[in-house]
Amino acid sequence: MKIIYLPLRFSLLILHVIFGLIILIFYPVNNIDLKKIHHNISLYWMKILVMIIGLKIIQKGNIDTLASAFVCNHVSFLDIIILNSLIPANFIAKSEIKNWPIIGHLASKTGTIFIKRGDKDDIETMVGQMKSYLRRGKKIIFFPEGRIGDGITIKKFHSKLFNSISYTNSVLQSISIRYPKDYPNNLDSDSGMCWTGTSNMLIEIAIRCLSRRSTLVLINFDKIFDTTNKSSYELAKLSSESVCNSINNLR
Repeated sequence: MKIIYLPLRFSLLILHVIFGLIILIFYPVNNIDLKKIHHNISLYWMKILVMIIGLKIIQKGNIDTLASAFVCNHVSFLDIIILNSLIPANFIAKSEIKNWPIIGHLASKTGTIFIKRGDKDDIETMVGQMKSYLRRGKKIIFFPEGRIGDGITIKKFHSKLFNSISYTNSVLQSISIRYPKDYPNNLDSDSGMCWTGTSNMLIEIAIRCLSRRSTLVLINFDKIFDTTNKSSYELAKLSSESVCNSINNLR
């Protein structure tokens, strides 16, 4: 770890967050009312955040311009920052994030939709919200595994949230993400980037990234699926297979 990077990056991070909080004053109260310009501002804010943190994104494949929904395996809290720096979209995230200091406010105001994990009624409400967003021409991103993984093993893709796009005219694109130790020499997943769910680990990952010269992120934009004649179960299965194949090919 090169501690020399930490003071400068931390200072820039504080200034960038303050700037972001000021910008949010001019955002709509309800995030469903966010317009294209708001999403684009958030995208460029995230791009700068990626540079400050020291993330080096290695992109494979192309973002499908017709896709309105994206699904990805979940490795770290950094996933949201990375994906939001590439795609102007609304995230589906666990409700606990909403209560995080500063981060929760930033996420809420920039279009994140929060879901109570394990709450059946809330999931049904969430699916309705997602459909409403899609009808307005907005893009959505969600993590079907539900929980953060280790960057190697892909957990089961739960089909419930896929009900928001099944049997519609939407296009779904699968995405795979990994934090390799030393691309292209060593593609093994860097376990130091995996968040175990504790606030202490979140801080440790942030400090680790701020202290390094760079942290590598390998992201693949994989297959696209027409959702017109596919059930939520089929979409979950197809996208899971796509992500698994992509991750396995990195070995």
